[in-house]
Amino acid sequence: MYSAVYENENGLKFVLGKDGDNVFDLNVGNGVPVNLGTSQGFSQIGEAVETQSVSGRAITVKGAIFQNVISQKKAMRKVFAPFTGGTLMLSDGLFIRVIVKDPPTFSPVKDDGRFTMQLYAPFPYFYSTAESFVQIGGILPRFKFPVNYAEPHKFGEKAAGTFSEILNAGEVKVPYGLQLTVTGTSTNPTVTNLLTFQFLKINGSFSQGDFVHVYRDENNVLRAELTGADGNVLDIISQIDEDSNLFELNVGDNLISVNDDEGGAGMVARIVYSPAVVAWYES
Repeated sequence: MYSAVYENENGLKFVLGKDGDNVFDLNVGNGVPVNLGTSQGFSQIGEAVETQSVSGRAITVKGAIFQNVISQKKAMRKVFAPFTGGTLMLSDGLFIRVIVKDPPTFSPVKDDGRFTMQLYAPFPYFYSTAESFVQIGGILPRFKFPVNYAEPHKFGEKAAGTFSEILNAGEVKVPYGLQLTVTGTSTNPTVTNLLTFQFLKINGSFSQGDFVHVYRDENNVLRAELTGADGNVLDIISQIDEDSNLFELNVGDNLISVNDDEGGAGMVARIVYSPAVVAWYES
């Protein structure tokens, strides 16, 4: 028997499985269907596939409470309330963000702990909780414990170049977050995949102390924010260049460059991401 923890957006938690005095099952052992956009030309045999996309995933949760039935029913109604969402964290280091589609339904029998509910994941894959990042530019930390002071050691060193190889070891493309710290001046900072020539460009000039953050929120919506040296936060989604098309890291190696009109000397970039898998099985 395995366990999972659901934490809603208000910080309330409910434990599913052996650690929560209940048993449960999720229908997440299969992949998700790919939506195809096709066309057929004059006298063409077969079709041409022009677009491919994947929709969200419906997750049905079924189970039974075998201890403290009444109190656990009350807790489930509160934690899995309508118009709420949260994170479902699985026992082997994976998680998926969901919203409550159908709140828990229980057996009408007082001490019968059987239940069913349905969650919906806008992003249908399971992220690893082990978040990864790659820093491009700036000072890379090199100081580690234990320390032998009898030998030379480095506290840090300046990163060479404006590009780095980023490995997405998961099964699918994943969104990434761009964290850009401006240490001098930066005009039109641009992230480029040197293997595919896709890019993400932020139009505008930025000054020392500015922090630019481009990321996907809990609902998989693209966000772009500028935190100034004075601490004020501005929405700069309109400054994302309309021709930008680099919003995901491909499976395998990604050769990523972060540069600007000044040659990238006045900024430090972090690319933050979590590998993802298509399906989950009991371990």
